[in-house]
Amino acid sequence: MIVKSDYSEYMARKTPELGDDSSGGADERAASDSAIDRRSYLKLAGATAAAIGTSAGVAGAQSTEGMERIELDYDRYGDPSQLYNVNDNRSGIPPEFVSSPTNGSDQAIRTEFSSAQKTANLEYRFEENGYEMPREVYTSFKLYPDGIRLSANDTVRIFWLPLTNGTGSSGGGATDGTNGWSNAIGFANRNDSPAPNGYNFFSYSYHMDRGGSGDFQMTDVPIWMDQWNEIEGYVRCNTFSGGSANRDGVMRYWVNGELAFERTNLRMTTTESNLIEGVGPLGYVVGSNLSGSALIYDDHEIAIGGVPDDRDDSPPYDEDPTLVEPSAREQYEERFTYRNGDEEAEYKLYVDGDIVQSDWSQATYNESVEIASDEYAVVEATAEPGTVDGYFFDGDIVAISADPEPEQLWVSGEQIDPADYPDAPPAENRSDEPLERVVLVDGLGTTGTSRYEFTVSGSVEKSSDGGASIDGTDTIESGTVTGSVAGWRDAFRFSGDLEELTVDGAARVSVDGEEIDPADYGNDLPHVLTVVGNGSEASYELTVDGTIDTVLGDASATDAERRTTETVTGTIERGVHRFRFSGELVDVTFATGETHVYLDAERIDPADYSSETRVLPHAIVVDGSEADDATDYSFTIDGDVIQSNYRDATVDRADSLEGTSAAGTVRAGERDAYFFDGDITDFTLVGDATVDVHHDIQ
Repeated sequence: MIVKSDYSEYMARKTPELGDDSSGGADERAASDSAIDRRSYLKLAGATAAAIGTSAGVAGAQSTEGMERIELDYDRYGDPSQLYNVNDNRSGIPPEFVSSPTNGSDQAIRTEFSSAQKTANLEYRFEENGYEMPREVYTSFKLYPDGIRLSANDTVRIFWLPLTNGTGSSGGGATDGTNGWSNAIGFANRNDSPAPNGYNFFSYSYHMDRGGSGDFQMTDVPIWMDQWNEIEGYVRCNTFSGGSANRDGVMRYWVNGELAFERTNLRMTTTESNLIEGVGPLGYVVGSNLSGSALIYDDHEIAIGGVPDDRDDSPPYDEDPTLVEPSAREQYEERFTYRNGDEEAEYKLYVDGDIVQSDWSQATYNESVEIASDEYAVVEATAEPGTVDGYFFDGDIVAISADPEPEQLWVSGEQIDPADYPDAPPAENRSDEPLERVVLVDGLGTTGTSRYEFTVSGSVEKSSDGGASIDGTDTIESGTVTGSVAGWRDAFRFSGDLEELTVDGAARVSVDGEEIDPADYGNDLPHVLTVVGNGSEASYELTVDGTIDTVLGDASATDAERRTTETVTGTIERGVHRFRFSGELVDVTFATGETHVYLDAERIDPADYSSETRVLPHAIVVDGSEADDATDYSFTIDGDVIQSNYRDATVDRADSLEGTSAAGTVRAGERDAYFFDGDITDFTLVGDATVDVHHDIQ
């Protein structure tokens, strides 16, 4: 999922004033009758003023109508300590400037985790930079969580916003209004986070009315991993008199333009000496060992004295009848997000209810959207590269078409697959339409088993066209057919169009008598396998029973090797390697080290995917234990075959396993073994090793 790198066109609206119970999730807060204030990062106007203050911390400052605006220009400095007070570094790895990734600048700040919980505090302290302690501060920054993957309930704190040091600011001490206070913001694997792509934002505050440790409050607004996010915050101290604090302190935080958290009834301080001391990056994990992972920061900007008011670029709510404000969210049952990829795309969306456009969350106004209502509400739009379109709707989505396909689709927080929807709604009485078209899956003359799956936009049923057999194990469900052939044909009659087709194996496919290429129909590698570095080198091998390939533009394309159509190998220390594949994952092997592996969106245990524990019914053992020299062999099976350590055999990755054919060399004194299903159709042996075939070993 890609977050736009330029957030400067987010729109500003009035923020609702919430009562004492305003700490609920984003869905609860959106129910306010007032519009949500949605702001972008501060864009300094005009030339940057000369650096001021008593240290090198201020890159540029500008005063506008009583507001001091500060931009921390990372490109002008050689070390983060020139900008921030760097302290409490528990990781032993000093924060550093890096040239990649950045958010359009020459360098960004990287803070790396070790086995310790914490990286370091990087505090921009106002008094150290020539300012008085302010009463209110707005700050924005860009965050790139690099290679971070969390287990359930893990938390990561990312920023002090703000921090006033003292016994009441952390560590469980009581906050009495004179001895410091703080708020650490971050993300956690809770509240149905869309893991591993993102984790939801939280606020962790030390204030006068909390009990026990910090006041931890989750939201359902995600921060995305391995990409740039925009984080904004506004904090205003409560008023006080005679040593008594009033309940009017404010904290507001936005994530990628969406108001994620708000409190307007806080008590933080009772004295001028206990206002806002500073803001800045922080890395602190509770849970998983994140060694080698990092938090990367860019574009840190500050406004003292309020929220900048020069960012109002509101979309035409009164002029465009298809567009509503985010505050209208509670008037609709569902919400829909269309994330476009790197190319301009045209798409159409059908809903059996009402639908409106909205610039909620990361979505921006798309003036090309047209919405028509007849039997269905139909959205037609053109999406620019890297953009996000948002909608609220009632009813169900019945069809989606897009060219090219979107990068991601979401419905009410759940990611959906466009392949699960037809390109157009089913026509009325579609079941009565004649099934005049024929798809034929032809396995005659091929070796091994070919698995297939296809989807049509109309109805489909099994057929004997072309001399095909009627196979009871083939399944048909809602226009999707799943089956396999091995030396025979399967045929199906259908109406509508063939929309998706995946074939794992050598079988040929024809439609209405014309042979077709499965690659022309949908995504033939529907699954994603993700290897996440943890700072320690790990060498891996991944094997599927279909086809696996690296991802263009991902680190896997340069740092991993595709050994066969079924197997990839690589070595990872930091970052992420992603692979797309079809079929099933059958083996995950670490030659050195070990790290986290995700199958689609779920973390898996590599031990559950081992060819050494997968047993097919038969076994071949090429036994060189009494041979005088190495023996070469090759064979072909008309079913499945995998390597095995059966009878203490070695699993030699230099041996070749290509589809249903194997070839290798067994050294003197060793054995090679394979599990298989089906019959041996060819076998060649050069050497004096013996060959044993064991049937029904389970």
